Amino acid sequence: MTHDEVISVIPARGGSKGIPGKNLADLNGKPLLAWSILAALESGAVDRVIVSTDSAEIADVAHHWGAEVPFTRPAPLASDDIHAVHVALHALDWLEQQEGYVPAGVMMLLPTSPLRLAEDVRGAADLFRETGAPAVVSVVDLGKYMTNLRYLDGMALERVASEENPNAQRQGLRKLYSVNGSIFLARPGLLRESGTFHVEGALGYEMATFNSIDINSFEDLRLARQISEGLHPWNSRKEVPQ
Repeated sequence: MTHDEVISVIPARGGSKGIPGKNLADLNGKPLLAWSILAALESGAVDRVIVSTDSAEIADVAHHWGAEVPFTRPAPLASDDIHAVHVALHALDWLEQQEGYVPAGVMMLLPTSPLRLAEDVRGAADLFRETGAPAVVSVVDLGKYMTNLRYLDGMALERVASEENPNAQRQGLRKLYSVNGSIFLARPGLLRESGTFHVEGALGYEMATFNSIDINSFEDLRLARQISEGLHPWNSRKEVPQ
């Protein structure tokens, strides 16, 4: 096992029901996939950037933007009902079996979170290395508190936390954070043992709201285009970084 190397695995299968060809959808002049590759490469904190795909077209795009594609993802791992953690585990198994390579950490970056910054990748990796944490998962401040949360049963409101004072002032209340689906980082042995990045002792890396968008619909993609035009440092980049 390498002492402190962290690799990133970017799952990018060819099929997508919500947005056909989603991983190659244009986001201000670059395919969606390229944004995650660039964030990992430019972070300076990831030792290898590996794209796992079943698509030759996606593999070509990944190579163009600087990622490795050392294997073709098996068809059973490219269906709609496969959780991305199994893709990361397959990548780890392949690297160990074919190269004898076992990193200290595996970071899963989903292409559907294109607006994470290189500094977010670096911050999560630094937190992982400096603390010795078993895992690091990115989160975003919901801007809400338990007193604000409701289930909607038909049209009826049901309080999520009925024990909370519904008239409590926000001063002194604990903030709520949501896993934003952008960065998942864990130790390979623990990931294999647990089958999840959400392990006991995991630390949260907080990301900004604008950088936390998760693209699952055309509306999300339109919003990402609007945000990236004004806020993202790569909004004018068209070519592979030198």
